[in-house]
Amino acid sequence: MNHNKEFTSLLAQTAEITRGRIHRREVYRDFIDYCALNISVQTDHVHQERKTSLDKLLKRYKEEERTAFAHTFRELAHTVVRNVEGGIYEDLLGSTYCEFGADNRALKQDFTPQDVARLLAKITTIGNHYELPSEGFFTLNDPNSGSGILLLAAVEEAIRNGLNPSEQLVIQASDCDIACAQMTYIHLSLYGIPAVVVQGDCISMKEYSRWYTPVYLWRKWVWRAPMSFGTRRNPSDEQLKMLTEPMYAQCRKLDQFFRKEVSQRGA
Repeated sequence: MNHNKEFTSLLAQTAEITRGRIHRREVYRDFIDYCALNISVQTDHVHQERKTSLDKLLKRYKEEERTAFAHTFRELAHTVVRNVEGGIYEDLLGSTYCEFGADNRALKQDFTPQDVARLLAKITTIGNHYELPSEGFFTLNDPNSGSGILLLAAVEEAIRNGLNPSEQLVIQASDCDIACAQMTYIHLSLYGIPAVVVQGDCISMKEYSRWYTPVYLWRKWVWRAPMSFGTRRNPSDEQLKMLTEPMYAQCRKLDQFFRKEVSQRGA
């Protein structure tokens, strides 16, 4: 039984839940937003303002439509579990995203097929012929992640080569399209990969939003591998550090206090 095809069929049904009241392209993008916001709200205490965004999104839909969203999200999670049990790390959202025309034509988006992604992973990814770095983990970066398909293929290949992706791999991904950044975030979150996903412009290095996967948060990866998007300290990273380590929070508050005192005396 092909669980991935079954889920793709369910996605198609979910996109039609409003029966034309809202275009299926928009429904699909809202479903992506719904999944990403749900994961973030439940795990990320730095970005709790996303609860307001989630509530606002849900108000657009009727009760039975919200129920359909929740059911499809659960099935997405179940499909990921089955994939992991079979050693499969596949993109479950990207192909449907393009099929429904939810992709951003202005950005000339083009998604890599799964087989091509796996081939590229075999050619370029980390493997058992590489020694683990002194830090104890590899770092992967994709500045135009799309739905995260190349990263998932790399994770799959790394696992085949004996790596534990939750402990020996961390990912930074970015995309200028929020829906793409969210698809990458959803995939990496549900597949259990520590990662920071940024909606941002990798040329101007302007960041619009930041998404921490649950494993990145729970394993306190911000201390091992902070992922700045530019040259300065990231405010969200600093807030996350203060939330996870009270002593660090006190030191930062003292530092800010003394800086303020010096500034006032200088004035």
